[in-house]
Amino acid sequence: MEAQGQEVNGSKRRTTEREINLKALFIIIRRRLWIVALSTVLFSIIGYAYHSIPETPLYSSASRIIIGADNAEMMNTLKVMVREPIVLDEVIKELGLGRSSGALRQQISVNAVDGSSVTIVSVVDPNPALAPIIANAVIKEFQVRAGETLNVKSIKVLSEAQTYANPVPINPKSNRILYAAFLAGIAIGIGLIFLIDSLDDSLKSGQEIENLLGLQMLGQVSRMKVRKQPDKQKQKKSIALRGETIGS
Repeated sequence: MEAQGQEVNGSKRRTTEREINLKALFIIIRRRLWIVALSTVLFSIIGYAYHSIPETPLYSSASRIIIGADNAEMMNTLKVMVREPIVLDEVIKELGLGRSSGALRQQISVNAVDGSSVTIVSVVDPNPALAPIIANAVIKEFQVRAGETLNVKSIKVLSEAQTYANPVPINPKSNRILYAAFLAGIAIGIGLIFLIDSLDDSLKSGQEIENLLGLQMLGQVSRMKVRKQPDKQKQKKSIALRGETIGS
C-alpha cells in the first residue's frame, strides 16, 4: 500500500510539474508575443514579394514512338541520340530557332514506358504552339539520323504531338509560398522568443527564486500605484491665495 501511495504521489508530482512547465512556456511566449507578430508580418511580406515576381508560363507537348532495337544497349543508345547535336542542329536549322543545341537539349526529355518499347519524347517551351512543332521535328530528324548512323529503321510514330486550343501551363502559380512564409514567420518568431529568454538571466517569478535559493516563499508584495503628490510650492501658493481671499 505504501509503495502504491508513493507511486500515486509521484505521478501527481510529474503531472503538476508538466502543467507548470506548459504554463511557464505559455507565459514566456505571451510576454514577447510581439516578436512572433513582427516575424510573421515580415516573412509574409517577403513571401508575397517573391510570389508577385512574374514567371514565364511553360507548356509541354509530347510524341510517342516505338523503337525496335535488337538489345538493351542499342535501345539506350538510340534514346541518348534523340538529344544529341546531330539531331538538334538540323531541327534548329529547319525551324529557324534562335537558340543553341545545348539550350534546346534542356527543353527535351526522353522517357521510356515501363515494360514496353514505347518511348515518350517531351518538349517544354514558353510558346504553346511551338512546343508540338519542335517535338514532331525532333522525332522526324531522329528517324533519319538513326537510319543513316546506326542503320536502325524500325522507329515508328504512335502519336504525334498535338496543338491544343486552350493549352494549360505546367508551372501554374501556387499559394504554397505564402502559406510557407506565414508558418515560417510564426516558427522563427517563437524560436527567437525562447532564444532571448535563454539569454536573459533576470528572475521573472517567485518560482524561479524558490528553485534558485531552495527556499519556500511565504508571501509576495504586489505592485502599488503611487499617487502623485502635489508640489509643496503649489500647496503654499494655494494656501496663500485662500488666505488672501478670506482676508478680503
